Formats: sequence, structure tokens, C-alpha cells
Amino acid sequence: MTKKSAKKLFSSNIFWAIISLLAALAIWVYTTGTQQEPIEVELNGVEVVFVGEDTLQAQRGLVITDVSAQTVDVVIEGARMNIGRLGAEDVQAVVDVSRYTSTGNYNVTYTLAYPEGVDANSVGVVRRSISTVSFQVTRVDTVSVPVEVAFTGSVAEGYLLGDIEYEPTTVEVMGPQSVLETVKSAYAEVALEELNSTREVEAPFDLIDADGNVIDTEGLDLEFNINSITVTIPVSVIKEVPLYLLVTEGAGATRNDIRYTLSEDTITIAGDAAVVDAINRIDIGPVDLTSFELTYSDTLDIVLPNDVQNISGIEEVDVTVEVVGLSVRSFTVTNISYTGLPEQYSAELVTHALSVRIRAEQEVLEALSASNLRAVADLSETTATGTMDTSNVRIYVDGATDAGAVGAYRLTFNITRN
Repeated sequence: MTKKSAKKLFSSNIFWAIISLLAALAIWVYTTGTQQEPIEVELNGVEVVFVGEDTLQAQRGLVITDVSAQTVDVVIEGARMNIGRLGAEDVQAVVDVSRYTSTGNYNVTYTLAYPEGVDANSVGVVRRSISTVSFQVTRVDTVSVPVEVAFTGSVAEGYLLGDIEYEPTTVEVMGPQSVLETVKSAYAEVALEELNSTREVEAPFDLIDADGNVIDTEGLDLEFNINSITVTIPVSVIKEVPLYLLVTEGAGATRNDIRYTLSEDTITIAGDAAVVDAINRIDIGPVDLTSFELTYSDTLDIVLPNDVQNISGIEEVDVTVEVVGLSVRSFTVTNISYTGLPEQYSAELVTHALSVRIRAEQEVLEALSASNLRAVADLSETTATGTMDTSNVRIYVDGATDAGAVGAYRLTFNITRN
């Protein structure tokens, strides 16, 4: 071929078209041969899947538990074009449980399921990490387990932690019978720090077995009637307050005329801050100054306002009262009368003289006489006839405002109907 002929050939479109066709044919022949080449593919972590599990539970009340393996490793072989792009996530190890009707332990050979586009009949299994999967078929049941709650945090200084409250006190758990048999309680824990007020929180809970260990519920197919426990952590403010003796003045004595001592001067209380902050003292008594002459002693109860707790534990206090600067003298009262007697009754005095004790400053007592004294009985509550004894008697000291009778007095009358 001359240079002229060669140049004409290389510049011909037909020539290059033939060359391109031959090259494409060569590539196709090579590629086809390569794709049909048998290869092995290693798949690690193929998921184990149970087919028919929904039917098992819905129609027969059975569930799968205690699965021996969640994944398997396999090596498969086949044509490159069939399996060359497969990964472990594309394949499933399938166990069909739709036909099981009774509880028990089973050991079943799984089958490999491939995605659409893969010819499963042309895939062989070279080796497996395990060839079977064991599991248990058990009944679905529901149990009610008690709730246990623990507060593991702290309260701020000057505050009191009360009894933890929570709701509900039981949790219903539905799941495999074999799992439920191991459950002892539902445990919730709250760990708030430096609390200075009452708090309510929604706390998640764990299931606890008989040995006190937390049960790993992942994959156990359990259902609960609640998602959390409502926990109330009562926190009260602590305060020390003085005790204060109340008195009922009378018989010539006022609060300024007494000295008193208490076996306890203060107590420590706790409660809601809004309540406790407003309390500056705790009153005890009252002690009636007309009920004794010059000295008094007794044990009085300490009564707290509602919603306040006495954390001192002191529920009563010994009280001693002394009247100072006053004296007591006896007088005989003959000026005796009554008032308030209903119209349908008449009264005749039986008691004509009454010995009374008058308390006042010494000079006042020395200036008094029986003519200054009157005894008046209130007969307004009379409802019967006959001889009656009444304690509703008041002693009047005329002409001396700072004097009065101490103690209680009685008068006797004959009552007749008009």
C-alpha cells in the first residue's frame, strides 16, 4: 500500500467506524466473561429476622425470646454480576415461626433472603459462622409489679426532706411469661441536688429482678401501662421559734404581775416556707390567772398550726407561774343575789354566807371589807325545780378595780315553778 493509499484509508470514516465496532466487541467479550466469573463474597453481621412473629403473638399469644444470635456471618459464591455488589445489610437470615403453636425451646436452620434482582438459585453458601438459631417460644402475660423509688440527691442547708411520695404504686408489664417471672419490682431513682422547695418530677424506671439487678429489657418486646413514675419530693424550711405563754388576766392580776418559766424556751419547726416564715412564736396555754392564788404549775400541750411539723419532738412543756407584788386575803360575803332566772321559776337562797379569796396589792386588801363584796349567781339556764347547786357565780369587788376573787365558787338555791 502506498503512502497515498494509507493516508486515504486512515482518513476514511468507514475505517474508523469498523475500528470502533471491533473495539466495542472486544470490550463486551471481556466484560461478559468477567461478570460471569464465579466469586466468593464474605458477609459479616447478616441480621437474623423472624417471619410470622406478628401472627404468632396476635393469634396465639406467643412471643419469641432468648434468641441465640442477632446476626450471622456467611460466605457465599456466585457469578460476579449476581452477587458482586452485595453487602451484609442487603441480606437477611430468615427464620419462619408462623407455624409454631406451642411453647418450648427450638433450634432452627435459617435461610438466606436476597434483595430483588439477585438470582437466589444461583447463589451457593460456602460456609456459615453458625448454621442454626435457637430461641424460646413463650406465652405473653401481664403482671403488676410494685414500684420502688429512691431519692439519691440532697437538700440545701436549713431545709428538711420529707417522706417521698409517688404515683402509681404499681406498674403493669406485658410480655413473655418467661421474662415476667424474673421481675420483682419497678425501680425509679431521682438525684436532684441542693433542693430548697418541694419538687415533682417524672422519673423513668427500670425493672429489677429478685437479686436486685437491673433487667436489660432491650429486645424483650415488653409493654408498660405507663412511661414514668410521678415522684414528689417534699422539702420544708426549718425554723427555731420561741414558746410564748398566753394568760387570761383577772382577779387583780395582769400579765405584768406574773413571772413564769418554761421547761423549753424554743422548739424547731418545719413546713412550707410561706407558712413557716410567717410564724414568729408558738403560743401555749392560756393559763387563767383567776384559777389560782399566787403560784401555778402544770404541763401544757404544744399545739402547732396546720401543715407545720414539730421536728424537735417536744410535744408538751412544764409551766410554772408566780404572781408577784400581790397578796391574797379571805372575806365572807353575805351580799348574795341572782340574775337571769326565767319568769316561770322562783328562787330561794339556801347559801347565806360565802367565803371568798380576794387578790390585790396589800394596801388595797387592807382597805377592803365585806361590804365591798357581792356574789351574784347566773340562773338563766334553769330548767328544773328543786334544790340546785350552781357554779355560775361571779364575785364583784366594789370600789377596787385592781382586786378580784380567785378560784371558783358555788351557791345553792331552792327552785320552784310559779
